[in-house]
Amino acid sequence: MAHNKLDAPVHRLLPQRSPAYQAGNMPRFLLLTTLLLLLIADFTFSNRHFWLYTVFYTHLHAVHHTVIHGAVGEAMPLNQIKSLPLAVAFTGLFTMLFTLYFLALRLLPHNITQRFIFKSTVALGIGYLLLPLVTSQDVFSYIAYARMAVFYHLNPMVAPPTAIQPDFVYGFLYWVHQPSVYGPTWLAITATLQLLATVIGFKYVLSMEMLLRTFGLLMHLGSTWLVWLLSGRFINVNSSNDNPIWQARRLGATLAFAWNPFLLLEACVNAHNDATILFLLLLALWFLIPRIENRQPRFLISIVLLALIAGLKISYIILMPGILLFLFLQGSTTRAVRERILNVGLATLLYVGLIIAIHVPFWSHGALLRVLAMTPSASRNINSIYELLVHSYAQIRGIPLAHSIDRGSRLEVLSHILSTTLFALLYVAICIRSIRQPRCINTWPALVAWLACTWLLYCVVGSPWYWPWYAIILFGLFALLAMTQQELSIGRTPVRFVFGSLDVTLLAGLLSISMVGLYCLWVFYNLLPKLQPTYLTSLWVWGMPLVVMVLVRIRRYGIGYHRAIRESCHQ
Repeated sequence: MAHNKLDAPVHRLLPQRSPAYQAGNMPRFLLLTTLLLLLIADFTFSNRHFWLYTVFYTHLHAVHHTVIHGAVGEAMPLNQIKSLPLAVAFTGLFTMLFTLYFLALRLLPHNITQRFIFKSTVALGIGYLLLPLVTSQDVFSYIAYARMAVFYHLNPMVAPPTAIQPDFVYGFLYWVHQPSVYGPTWLAITATLQLLATVIGFKYVLSMEMLLRTFGLLMHLGSTWLVWLLSGRFINVNSSNDNPIWQARRLGATLAFAWNPFLLLEACVNAHNDATILFLLLLALWFLIPRIENRQPRFLISIVLLALIAGLKISYIILMPGILLFLFLQGSTTRAVRERILNVGLATLLYVGLIIAIHVPFWSHGALLRVLAMTPSASRNINSIYELLVHSYAQIRGIPLAHSIDRGSRLEVLSHILSTTLFALLYVAICIRSIRQPRCINTWPALVAWLACTWLLYCVVGSPWYWPWYAIILFGLFALLAMTQQELSIGRTPVRFVFGSLDVTLLAGLLSISMVGLYCLWVFYNLLPKLQPTYLTSLWVWGMPLVVMVLVRIRRYGIGYHRAIRESCHQ
């Protein structure tokens, strides 16, 4: 007996979607879901307790009055989350963002194109731009220093913000007695943005904050483009451009960088200048790529960019010796040795000369050097293993830790001496190893690994004063290293990376979680005014990624061991 079509199951009557169609919709679904989540966050955190809304409110109503600086700590953005529901909402927001992010990394690399990555990153960046909160006060310091230079004609590198107390932005500052620790490069950028805002008729804090956020998004997009271009160099060396495995890996590495919630937060919300540093560093690496067909000294452009980075944050000067070693250890003939020595000498002179030249206008009879010694980062400990060690030792010995906002206690000062010594010894050891084993640095991929290893070492060992955005450049370097694992063969010469067989993709993901998780910890710390174990944060920042990496390594080893046993039994 024939059945009527109406008797058929409903799902058979509906138009069937092919797996390819469903896979094609997955990128749009994840993108729209993430944007919807950001939109919900906009409404959740839109109240007068949050910085962007407060500035926006006063901007619209053209309030021109002095904001009285509150008690110590009140100007720190995370201190404004004073209720458990908001703290849970803040943590839940990033938990869901990371869930969608890792889901995208698992499902999308084989179903997306380069064009989709950039368009979607623009959309996500705009979503982050509109978040009405910040997790760091630094963006307001950027604005204050720019206003000091443009409106008050002061030297913000030696004059503290207390010189502009009547200015509206003063009420949003925490480090009111600290001159700018950012160099002339960043001051030139922020002053230019402030002049642009003034020319178009916007002189208020909100205009400058949104300009800085937009600039951060542009830097992130520029870094994404460079990650795509630079990762293609691995494909050109190792495989055909048409190889689908390499193409999927390249798309996955670029997507992992572009959609990273931590990077988008720091670039588009907090507008940290480390996003600009990453862009300049990747651009410098582009000009260091060997080009047989072009023997022009393009490395000089890289040296200029690296000098600009040092002129933005002086701590990045530790990357320069690696570049010099890279230039010197290439080639083998006697003539090449002379040429390499000349190149290293020229690069050194250009680098040092540019750094001195851009700092001379702000020298102020040596006051600039005294400012560097006065910064909290020179004596205070925060979010580092040294903070944990100092507090643990002080509690065991019953020693009080008396410190001010700008100056650390005696034990903290000693820990800085210890960290500097340890880092210097390890740094020298790395340089000596690179000289004795040139393959560790004399190729472009090995240089990328050397830079990543050195900066990671600085963050963990050499920086007792540590904040999440210090790690930003690691993610750009890890995105490039993700193109290869364990070994890379260039011609007939095997090159083993500094990281060996370490899964840098997994490490980057764990570091992203730990860095954003640090903000969540601080939110809950603020709900416990009488119990703030902030000195334990390093256990989360560095301990969590280390423990997970070890567990994953043990699991993989166990799987490989049992597989080998099964294969031997079958034989």
